[in-house]
Amino acid sequence: MGQGLSCAVNQENGLFGAVQGGNLEIVKVMLERDPSLLHESTVYDHYSALHIAAANGQIEILSMLLARSVNPNVVNRQKQTPLMLAAMRGKITCVKKLIEAGADILMFDSGNERTCLHYAAYYGHSDCLQAILSAAQSSSVAVSWGYARFVNIRDRKGATPLHLAARQRQPECVHILLDNGALVCASTGRNGFRGSTPLHLAARGGSLDCIRKLLAWGADRRQRDASGYGSSLLI
Repeated sequence: MGQGLSCAVNQENGLFGAVQGGNLEIVKVMLERDPSLLHESTVYDHYSALHIAAANGQIEILSMLLARSVNPNVVNRQKQTPLMLAAMRGKITCVKKLIEAGADILMFDSGNERTCLHYAAYYGHSDCLQAILSAAQSSSVAVSWGYARFVNIRDRKGATPLHLAARQRQPECVHILLDNGALVCASTGRNGFRGSTPLHLAARGGSLDCIRKLLAWGADRRQRDASGYGSSLLI
């Protein structure tokens, strides 16, 4: 995603390059001359100025764009929001600012049907993960979906954020998710190895730290995946 974003920005108009480079004054001048630039996006991937600011941690520009009533939930070609990109890149100040501006933490992208919570867990950004979970506790998500359901939200292949954190060897994210009610023995649907628990994925990834944390929270090493493997056979 990062390389694709950079290439897209370099091939587009000067506004996107100024946003990526953090040139706040240039961005202000360009928008004053042509306010319609606020609603433009890159040709192929449909990255908006807000996406580019969020992905690059340009908090001053991001704040300025949001103050100009830019939609915090604008999506790119893959239906990814600026919040997803900020969580993916570990830009915690942008994550917090977007949530404060009303970014929807329940939106799914079109590739893997993942949310910002999935991305924070997958890439191991524990501060972003915690910020999103804190927002879920104090927002309408807790009422409409239920907090426990949000923590265990599944992507297209049936993977929860805990599955992704375990698979990617992110022990701190594993700990945070377990501490917030993630189901330690949940099974995947079609995530590479069908019927895998977080412990199966941690074992396949060789992450002893994740394995220890999952076992401490009651993961069953005898639970078998769809191929008949128990996690004890993989450790």
